[in-house]
Amino acid sequence: MDKKISFKILFTLFVLGACWSIVYIVPFIQYIWYDPFQEFLGASNTQLGLLITIYGFGNVFGAPVGGWVADRFNYKYVYVGSVLLNGIFSLIFVMMPSYTMAIICWIGFAVSSLFMNYPTHIKIVRELATDENQGKIFGINESMIGVFNIVFNAVMMFLFVRFMEGVSGMKAAIIGIGILSFVLTVIVAFVLDNPKKKKVKAKKEEEEKANFFKDFAVIAKNPATWLVGVSIFAVYSFLTTMSYFTPYFTDVLGVTVVFTGWVAILRQHGMTLVGAPIGGWLTDKIKSPSKVLIGVYIVGILGFVYLLMAKSGVSASVLIGLTIILSASVYIGRGAYYATITEAGVAREYTASTIGVAAALGFSPDLFQFILFGHWLDTYEKTAYTYMFIFQAVVLVIGIIAALAILRMAKKNNRENVE
Repeated sequence: MDKKISFKILFTLFVLGACWSIVYIVPFIQYIWYDPFQEFLGASNTQLGLLITIYGFGNVFGAPVGGWVADRFNYKYVYVGSVLLNGIFSLIFVMMPSYTMAIICWIGFAVSSLFMNYPTHIKIVRELATDENQGKIFGINESMIGVFNIVFNAVMMFLFVRFMEGVSGMKAAIIGIGILSFVLTVIVAFVLDNPKKKKVKAKKEEEEKANFFKDFAVIAKNPATWLVGVSIFAVYSFLTTMSYFTPYFTDVLGVTVVFTGWVAILRQHGMTLVGAPIGGWLTDKIKSPSKVLIGVYIVGILGFVYLLMAKSGVSASVLIGLTIILSASVYIGRGAYYATITEAGVAREYTASTIGVAAALGFSPDLFQFILFGHWLDTYEKTAYTYMFIFQAVVLVIGIIAALAILRMAKKNNRENVE
């Protein structure tokens, strides 16, 4: 039976979206202000890239353990603590500027966002809705994140300009994010329900379940864990590849820098607000996130095949249309892939643990894809885009195979439940 999404749930998603958005801003600050960030640290390009790699290892080592912690202990305290730590590390980084301190803080950011926030966030969102509303709840979740990505970036840009840009402007922006983190810590502490008030379990049962290695063995042996991970990987890799559309349009198709800049804004922010809720709605309407993902993958494959065949001189309207279609597809996928946890039959008590392990695989493109694509660009120049698009088309085919496997698993689970 469907559970109506009340105002309280919507407001909770609103606050959760703000918390998710804010814990990822400073770790990726170089994507916004590369030169001021480099000047602030006095670091080389390689050292800046190393910071992202260090942070990315949080998905591999932090998310699986953080998921287990969220499943077995009071996830409210874990989540509130993640936002608080984000504020603390943001201010420490600004007050003690050095590359060594940046490494320490980026490890801290990995703990606060990837270990504490990410798997806990997914668990909390899943708990807000019935199985029939998983697509809708995760679609709204992605939209709220998109809203606050725009809001917080606007706040940072205001502070950056207000404090004379450059290093001083960037420091002001990070201080602002730190202060906002403390404000959100207080708000989310009041908004989130305490799970211990809702579920009281026997001490013996808790002791039996609170075994990390036993739980990890159960999760690792479940094919659903890895199929969900592949689903996330396919969509996230798709999103990563699309970040190279800007130089591709300029260098290969001969489009102006200004035009590609506006298209990038549309791709990154506009489609977040549109695609994710559509993905959630489609998931609940079709009653299968995997079927939605198959559609996303097919659209993506067709788009990359077109780009492989495209020549210079492609009209602006065609490029805008293609970008909108592919960007919407990516965010439709993001609105659907977390719901595969339910479709694959993962028990609710293993939600965060499963997503933590799946994230280690799903977000692994952060560890290698940027380096791989960068190497191709340095070595093969324009031909590199051909390799990128072929690579991504193959990844999407693998995503289709994973989605079909989840559908088969869901049918098997339904037959067993009927019997």
